[in-house]
Amino acid sequence: MLYHLFEPPAIPSVITYRYVHPGEELTDPMYGEVIYKAKGKFLVRGGTAILEFLPSGAVIKTPTPNPFIPCEEEDHRLNMRLEAEIYQELGEHASIPRLINWDPSTCCLTLEYLEHGNLREYVRSNPEGLTPSLRHKWAGQAAAGLRILHNAHIIHCDISPRNFLLDRDLNLKISDFAGSSLRGSLPSAYANTRYRHPKYNWDDPPHFQDDIFGLGSLIYFIMTNQYPYEEVPSDDVGAKYGSLQFPDVSGISCGTIIQQCWHQEVNAAQVCDFFERQSP
Repeated sequence: MLYHLFEPPAIPSVITYRYVHPGEELTDPMYGEVIYKAKGKFLVRGGTAILEFLPSGAVIKTPTPNPFIPCEEEDHRLNMRLEAEIYQELGEHASIPRLINWDPSTCCLTLEYLEHGNLREYVRSNPEGLTPSLRHKWAGQAAAGLRILHNAHIIHCDISPRNFLLDRDLNLKISDFAGSSLRGSLPSAYANTRYRHPKYNWDDPPHFQDDIFGLGSLIYFIMTNQYPYEEVPSDDVGAKYGSLQFPDVSGISCGTIIQQCWHQEVNAAQVCDFFERQSP
């Protein structure tokens, strides 16, 4: 007797997304294409979720679908559940985007829209318009947001200018908790080289001080418009950090606190207190 063996369809090497808005004709997808029924104006597709601007003026985060790799799609939904739990745990704070709605059936989060987008893009687009007082305010607000997280036993795990958002009054808010650690849970995210302590180990439980190192690099970016060692390849940055060689901060008014963050000698509350005491 002959048996015909059928192999499952291969996973596409490239997966693309087609956004279909209400009223648009829906045609069959091409191989490797995912049809996504849009809820609003597309903003960005990140590692975990698709962000859209709703007619209501809010932002909705939908777990990125991936029917070709179901386990990855489920990971996205798990990350969204974690982010929702963190928002609910934190409640309302000036340094945190406001949670409007959580739909557990679809794992969609609805959040307030922050008009000026993320810190990285804003700084890159407005390098000449940033006053010392605004930079000082942002550094203090970044520390305040991190203090709120740490007081709630949350480690962000991916401190970066792209994960801080600006509202219409240019107030800074920490965001994107889908990869974070809540009460010791294993994170699914980690910071890139310039925001990561050289002794960080993915296999070890995360520590609050991991975020503090990243905070030092974030404040450096706020004060200089540059990533630490921006012109240096990432591998070389890791080597410099491993030898405890950090960028020169002698010309920065808050250089001492940046160094203390890099050497993990302070906590978020102490950094926050520093900026509350200092005038720009």
